[in-house]
Amino acid sequence: MNNLLIEAIGNKKNQDIYILGKGSTIDEISLNALEDNIVINTNDTELLLPGNICVFHHGWVLDVLEQKGPQANLYISDRSVTGATSSILAEYIPNNPDNSEFLLNRFHSSDIHIESSVLITALKVANLLAKELGQKKNVYLLGFDFTVKTGFTDQMPIHMNENESEYVEKTLKSQEHLLEMLLSEPEKLDISIKHVGVRPYSSFTVEAFNKLFNTLSYEDTTVLNSNVKDKFSVKVIAEITTNHFGDRERLRSMIIASKQAGADYIKLQKRDVDTFYTKEKLDSEYRSPFGNTFRDYRHGIELSYDDFVFVDEFCKSIGIGWFASVLDYPSYLFMKQFDPEMVKLPSTISEHTEFLEVVAKDFKKDVVISTGFTHPEYESFILETFKNVRNVYLLQCTSAYPTANEATQLGVIRHYYNISREHANIIPGFSSHDIGSLCSMMAVAAGARMIEKHVKFGDVSWSHFDEVAVDLVNGDYAKVVSDIRIAEKIVGSETKEVHSTEHHKYWVSK
Repeated sequence: MNNLLIEAIGNKKNQDIYILGKGSTIDEISLNALEDNIVINTNDTELLLPGNICVFHHGWVLDVLEQKGPQANLYISDRSVTGATSSILAEYIPNNPDNSEFLLNRFHSSDIHIESSVLITALKVANLLAKELGQKKNVYLLGFDFTVKTGFTDQMPIHMNENESEYVEKTLKSQEHLLEMLLSEPEKLDISIKHVGVRPYSSFTVEAFNKLFNTLSYEDTTVLNSNVKDKFSVKVIAEITTNHFGDRERLRSMIIASKQAGADYIKLQKRDVDTFYTKEKLDSEYRSPFGNTFRDYRHGIELSYDDFVFVDEFCKSIGIGWFASVLDYPSYLFMKQFDPEMVKLPSTISEHTEFLEVVAKDFKKDVVISTGFTHPEYESFILETFKNVRNVYLLQCTSAYPTANEATQLGVIRHYYNISREHANIIPGFSSHDIGSLCSMMAVAAGARMIEKHVKFGDVSWSHFDEVAVDLVNGDYAKVVSDIRIAEKIVGSETKEVHSTEHHKYWVSK
């Protein structure tokens, strides 16, 4: 059986897997771009794009196949397909409470069953492929909206009567529940399931997926690296935090999008999960694509050593800087392996003075420090403790997400600017938690020489600081960067000089 699966995918053994459904969101995706990847059709979605493997149960699919002729390399069904190149006949398991309890056991067995939700069977096939190939496969679910309310694809007929909508809605919700059961145990899977849509567990919006797919095929990094722009004095930071969701491909796309938007650096986070949080916090319930506890979630979104090696090499290849917030001593030691030019000590750990003092004594390059939720005493502590550090980017910050414009306290930036006249290693900046770009532009006028803003990749509901983060996909972040650069040009130099455009003057005759 596994040999038939391998034969069906041909020379695509190293490619990602895409499973196609018929929800309306699939109409927003350019399916032809998927042809070089492994495609698994459910029911009659080969009318959208003929794939390598088709999984179905309903008899009406045979009618479609009879009209069009079988196009997949392999059919998996409880029904015989006339004219199929290859097929696997599997037992159909109807949906009832007793069978649902054993679904996960069936999923992890070596046998293929046709589940009441053919999506689950398609995922089982993907999991068997990954296991047979010895590769952790990315599996993207396209067109699985799990509701009739948003409609279905316009590209093919839908086999549903109007009076069946309530029944179909319940069926779709049942299928979604089965999917969530699988998502709750990611450590048991040989695949990484990435739903594309607007569900609470979605990894990508359709818009973000389209951008992701474009950047996955982007190999000419020299084009980005050679994109020479005007020289600016304000360092603009794309604060990714953990909005890569632990997914290297998503992270790669976010780095490219940040570079294209004009950012000078991307910033990540590092914390030692098992020591940073209490056991009670780690054991607490938390629903995410990584499991059902807060521990599952935090471990799921942390980057590994290999991930940071990738970040270091990739950022160098396209000409963008990177650094990370370090929230504890183990994370600081971890980041030192990469010989960073700067590290960030965020506002959230301002009370951890012993750790801050250790960094101040040990690290001699640049340190970025936000001052959210702190009093002037913290400023004095920083000035005294970090006086031997090469540069301290002292960032005014208000720890509210989002921050109202009137709460940004941009006058503090001017205060830090004045301090920098007396302390040569102090550089004023702004950590923006407000909405839009107005405050960032005003921060430049107040003297900020570093501005960081949270970014996300599509409007995914469980993004870190979702309301504050600016979308890299729809052009919002590029607009913020552009506005910051405009503000720099407006502010200009502190040295008064005659501008070339000046012309109105009453000269004194000699």
